[in-house]
Amino acid sequence: MAKSPTPTPAEVTDHDPFSIRSVEQLFSLFDGGEFLASFMSDHRDLLVDMQDHNDQYGHKGAKGSFSISVAYELGGAGDLGMKISADFKGPKKPASNAAAYVDGQGQMTLYSPMMKRMHGGVRDVTPHDPETGEVRDV
Repeated sequence: MAKSPTPTPAEVTDHDPFSIRSVEQLFSLFDGGEFLASFMSDHRDLLVDMQDHNDQYGHKGAKGSFSISVAYELGGAGDLGMKISADFKGPKKPASNAAAYVDGQGQMTLYSPMMKRMHGGVRDVTPHDPETGEVRDV
């Protein structure tokens, strides 16, 4: 008696209603579907963070990424243990900027030492109109 040919894995998968055929089906196995929902929410947040960065700082640096790690452990009875994690990285905020001057004593100041050299202080402006403060030509 001739033996019937063994079906190929593709033939079994195509007709098996329990077969996992997509990444979405795979992700929905973890935490009762909560992993997939959380992943999609975190993905949306990443895109919003990138848009916000673009609005605040311009398109340079508006970068993001995510990494997914799936680990399998096959048991002796053909059972498959699985673990999954996702790591999202949003755009980095640019460093804050400030400016100040250094005076002759090595102290930080908001007043330019060059301005001190240019101006000898407050000068009297006379004659002027005491009511309007307008400077009169002499």
